[in-house]
Amino acid sequence: MKIRTNKKILLASGIGLLSVLLGVLAFQFQLYSKALLFVGINLIIFGLFIFIVALYAATTTKPKTELVADERVTRITEKAGYTAGWLIMLSVTFMFWADKIWSLNLELKDMYTMTLIVGIYSFLILRWYYNRRGEIV
Repeated sequence: MKIRTNKKILLASGIGLLSVLLGVLAFQFQLYSKALLFVGINLIIFGLFIFIVALYAATTTKPKTELVADERVTRITEKAGYTAGWLIMLSVTFMFWADKIWSLNLELKDMYTMTLIVGIYSFLILRWYYNRRGEIV
């Protein structure tokens, strides 16, 4: 098992380990605030996750051609992101005016959730569609 040691992998693993250490340090001061207990747990979990992902990236062997996106893939992603951004703006505007006109009493949390769902799924669907269509101008 060969471990690659480039700067990005070392930086990510260092951030992960630093996050775990900060989480352990937060546990030392949990007597003063109960919120530090949850902050410490989250820091430890996310730090371990980042470290495991960095370790996985360091041990898997990927060819250079897989790491570099070609020009067509870059244009497809840009066009899908641009169109998804406009769909997000349209959905937020529609939810705002529907709430004003029909008094739906939408909470801000619901609007955030719907905006996130619309953005993620529209980006994925549009990227798939533009990839299937072929030509991107």
